Amino acid sequence: MPTSDPEGYAQGHFNRVYQYIIVPACKSAGFVPMRIDDPTVISSPPDVMKTIIDSDIAICDLSSNNAHALYGFTIRYAINLPVALIKDRKTKLMIDIKEFGAVEYDESLRIDTVQNEIETLSEVLKKTFANKVEINSLLNRLHIGSSTTATTSVAESIEQGDTIEKKESSLPIISPLPGFVGQPITQSEIDKLKVGDFLFHINYGKGEIITLNKMAKDKVAKVQFESGSKMLVLMTSGIWRTINS
Repeated sequence: MPTSDPEGYAQGHFNRVYQYIIVPACKSAGFVPMRIDDPTVISSPPDVMKTIIDSDIAICDLSSNNAHALYGFTIRYAINLPVALIKDRKTKLMIDIKEFGAVEYDESLRIDTVQNEIETLSEVLKKTFANKVEINSLLNRLHIGSSTTATTSVAESIEQGDTIEKKESSLPIISPLPGFVGQPITQSEIDKLKVGDFLFHINYGKGEIITLNKMAKDKVAKVQFESGSKMLVLMTSGIWRTINS
């Protein structure tokens, strides 16, 4: 993704894209997010080519027709490695990527759009990685050799056999928010949640926590809503505190 602020974007815009959309989508899909320009996780000086190839899956944000992202995409695609494309809605790309199913996001990063974009990107990551053997790459088209794919880094499965339910198509946004809804829940508040507590989800409404489990650094809860029970990764699911539960 862009490593600086391109013309027409506010300062720090793509850092926010990374934190608000990419990080929670990766965690929800079971991957550990890592920016290729992050000195805390990449060796110094960074071996960009090695990182692009060694990653289990790559996300390339082509917004602003960013050359770095396009470079990473062409490498992954050419050697048949899983790659997911994203871009903001205002960018008119110089290449046709319709066949690659890029995920579009609203560059305003509004709260009522971000959660759906997180869920969409999470599903794309899981499906792309699961179908890595069938990727339609340049090697496959030319019938040249076979490529080597990286090993999985998917997080440990949830205890007791529970799985996170897939996103339903076109989930309605509950708006305006009911009077019993407080502020979006914070990490410190998530750490204090227990079975029997209530919370509010922007799509499902008010629900009661039935079970709580740890998944890596996140908590996964089974929540009973009026529409049924859902498995939620709490920090990435757009949940809110409730008042007078």
